[in-house]
Amino acid sequence: MKNLWPNYHMVLQVLAGAVIALTLSACQTTHSVNSVGPNASGGTTLGSVQDRTYNYPSDVYLSVAIPVFDPGLPLDAQGNLDYGKVHDLDIWPQVRRLEANRFAIETKRALAETNAFSNLSVTPDTSATADVYVLGKIDHSDTETLKLSVRVMDATNHMWGERTFEYRVHEGFYRDAFNQGKNPYEPMFKHIAGYVYDLLLRRSDEDKQTIQRVAQLRYAAMYSPESMAPYLDERSTRNGTRYSLNGFPAENNPMFQRIQVIQAEDQAFIDNLQTNYDAFYAESDSSYLDYHRETLPIAAEIRREKARRASQQITAVLAAVGAALLIRNSDSTEAEVGAYVLGVTSLYNLSGAVESNRNLRFQRQQLSEMGQSLDIKVTPQVVEFNNQRIELQGSAREQYTQLRAQLKAIHAVESTPDNQL
Repeated sequence: MKNLWPNYHMVLQVLAGAVIALTLSACQTTHSVNSVGPNASGGTTLGSVQDRTYNYPSDVYLSVAIPVFDPGLPLDAQGNLDYGKVHDLDIWPQVRRLEANRFAIETKRALAETNAFSNLSVTPDTSATADVYVLGKIDHSDTETLKLSVRVMDATNHMWGERTFEYRVHEGFYRDAFNQGKNPYEPMFKHIAGYVYDLLLRRSDEDKQTIQRVAQLRYAAMYSPESMAPYLDERSTRNGTRYSLNGFPAENNPMFQRIQVIQAEDQAFIDNLQTNYDAFYAESDSSYLDYHRETLPIAAEIRREKARRASQQITAVLAAVGAALLIRNSDSTEAEVGAYVLGVTSLYNLSGAVESNRNLRFQRQQLSEMGQSLDIKVTPQVVEFNNQRIELQGSAREQYTQLRAQLKAIHAVESTPDNQL
C-alpha cells in the first residue's frame, strides 16, 4: 500500500501540469477589432447592454406608487419574526429593512428614465392613491446575489403581471474605477423598469383612462360613499375585489370637486415625502456601498463553498466508506491524511465572517441603526388645510394615516349643514 503513494503523487503532478496548460491555452484570445483608423462616426461609443431607449406612444400618462418593498423576513404561524429561520437563512433583519426602502427608491429612479408616467412616488404602504402600483418583495439578498419578486397592479385591482428577477454582482465590479459610487444592482432595476414599461404598452388609451377614473372614484368613495360609490361596480373574485365604472360624476359636481381638493392635499404630502426618502437614501448610501464592497468577495466565496458541498453530497456515502476503509486497512500516515481530506469540509456564513471583521461589524451596525424600522422617520410637521392646523408626528406611515384621518374629520364637518368650522 505504501509503495503506491509515490506513483500516485507523480500522477497528480502530471495532471496538474496538463490542467495548467489547458487553462493557459483557453485564456488566449484574439482581438475583436476588425477596423481601425478615422471613420465617419468620429469615435467609439461606450454603452451597456442594459441601455434602452424609450418612446412612449401615448398622451395618457398614469401615476405610479411604489410602496416600500416587503423585506421578505420569515414569519412564524403567529405572524411574528421567526428568528430560527432568520439564523438559518443568514438574514440580518435591519439590513433587509434598509434595503426594502432603498430598492423601492431605485425602482422609482429606473422607472423615471422611461418618461412614461405622470407621477412616481415611493409610499409607506399600498394605501396611497395611484393609477398603477409596483409591488416588490426581497426573496434573497446576500450582497452578491439579489432576487426580487415584482407584481404590477392597477387601481381596478387588475394584475398586469408578476415576475421574479435575479441578479448577481460580479466580484470584479469594484475593480473598475468607473463604478465608484455606482449602484451595483442598477442593471436589475433597469430590467424591472423595462418590464413595467412593456406591460404599460399593452394597455389601450381607453383602458388607461378607465384606470384613472376608477382611482379617482375609489378615493372619493372613502369620503362620500353614499354619493360616489354608486359610480363604481365592485365584483368579488377569487383574487379579491375588482372595480369597474358604472359612470362618472359631472365636472361641476360639488361633492366631487370638494374631494378633489382633499386629494390634492393628500398627494402633496406624498410628494413632500419623496424628499425624505431621497435624504434617507443619500444618508445610507456611503455605508451601504462600503458594506457591499467589503462583503461581496465573502458572499461569493460562500456561494462557491456551498456549491462544492452540494456536489460532494452526491458521493458523501462513498467518501465516508472510503475513509473508513483507509483507516481500517492501513496504518500509514498517507492513509490518515487521505481519510481526513475525505471526511472534512468547511462552510461558513456571511454573518460569521462579518462578526469576525471589526470594520465590517461597524458598517453593519451603522446599517442596522438606519434600518431599525420598516418605515423611515419623518420630522414632525404641521399641515394647513381650510384654515385648520393638522399636526403630524411619527414615521412616514404614521403621519400619512394621521393626515387622512384628519382630512376625513374636516370633510365630515364641512359636509354637515348644521355644523360649521
